[in-house]
Formats: sequence, C-alpha cells, structure tokens
Amino acid sequence: MLIIIASLVIPVVVTLLRYIPNPELSEGTLKSLYVLPLINAILNGSTFLLLIAALGAIKKKNIERHKKLVSTAMIFSGLFLVSYILFHGILPETPYGGEGTMKTVYYIILVTHILLSAIIVPLALTAYSHGLAGRIDLHRKIVKFAFPFWLYVTITGVIVYIMIQPFYPVQLW
Repeated sequence: MLIIIASLVIPVVVTLLRYIPNPELSEGTLKSLYVLPLINAILNGSTFLLLIAALGAIKKKNIERHKKLVSTAMIFSGLFLVSYILFHGILPETPYGGEGTMKTVYYIILVTHILLSAIIVPLALTAYSHGLAGRIDLHRKIVKFAFPFWLYVTITGVIVYIMIQPFYPVQLW
C-alpha cells in the first residue's frame, strides 16, 4: 500500500512544484541553493554506479553485498528526491538556453527522463520490497524490466544536469 501511495504522491508533488510561487532570496542564499543540482547529479551518478556494482555482486552470487549496494542506491535515490523537491520548490525552473539540434536532444532526454522516473518509482520500490522479503522469483521478474529503466533515469539525470547547468542564473564557479 505504501508503494502505491508513494508512486502516486511523488509525481503529483513534483508536478505541483511548478505552480508554487518562488520566494525572494538573497544572492548568497541563491548561490548556496544552486549547489543542490550538483548534489542531485552526484547522487544520480552514484546510484548508477551502485546499481552496476549490485549487478556485478549478484552475478558473483554475493547476495549480502548486492543487498547493501541496492539499499545504498535506494537511500541515494531518496536523498535525491528530497533535494530535488527542495530545489524545485524554492527556485524557478531554468529554461534550456541552447539552440538547434542540442535543444532537441536536451528535451528528448529530459522528457524521457521525467516519464521513466515516474515509472521507475513503483518498479524499484516493488522489486526492492520483494528482494527484502525473500520473494526472489518476483524480485527477479521485476528487476529484469526495472533495472534498465533505473539505469537510464540515473544516467540521464546526470546528462540533464550537465546540459542545463551553464544556463543557471547562478554559477558555482
């Protein structure tokens, strides 16, 4: 039941963030908040690497290592979500400033990233809960479908950050 609630509430909250008025902030506060997208990219990239390592661990039949790696990936994804909501709840959306082919590429990556991120939430949570509960057959069935999507969402999160970062109104360096 919690998985269903999370799977419905998260996309609704993320969508509603676009409609929350942004507060007036000092330049120092703005600069400190613009570190959050970098943190998000680090969390996404780390989750990608953790998932690859978890795959390697399970292929070597190292179940305990696999569990620890996937649990860490889940924690990092949760931290990402909190940071993402905080950032987008406070600051206005940054439009992509590129043109031509790069703009098209950016929006294709962004749209597929967003759509698959909504799909991966229930899949990852369900696969994780089955794994923890020892329902390995169900866990494997879901993971075969969910794993590539989760990898895609994490790596495209990094790519989106790299592509949009030059257009943030505040630069970290």
